[in-house]
Amino acid sequence: MITYGNTTHMCLEAAEKLSKEGKSVEVIDLRSLIPLDKETILNSIKRIGKVMVVHEDKVHSGFGAEITSVIMEEAFEYLDCPVKRVGSSFTPVGFHRSFERMILPNTEKIYNAAKEVLAY
Repeated sequence: MITYGNTTHMCLEAAEKLSKEGKSVEVIDLRSLIPLDKETILNSIKRIGKVMVVHEDKVHSGFGAEITSVIMEEAFEYLDCPVKRVGSSFTPVGFHRSFERMILPNTEKIYNAAKEVLAY
């Protein structure tokens, strides 16, 4: 899992849940987007062959799409499955906490997406 910002702790929780099921997941916490640590990302993909990009922004047209583009351009031959992106729904953000919870990623959404990637 490649994560940035507020989703890191959720990715770690999902990875812990998966490890209890005997599945190994690597979480890369990007501390900055500029400069982007492409070397770490690409080395991980070469080792593992599967990748999921997780962030709070919209899945479409966000920086997760840019990271996915870099992966597709520079590591396509190492991928065993399509890149999975997890982010907020493509809807306007409601400013009430219950509306935010509906569209933002959470540990359960990340866990379920990771299970899909691992099963591919």
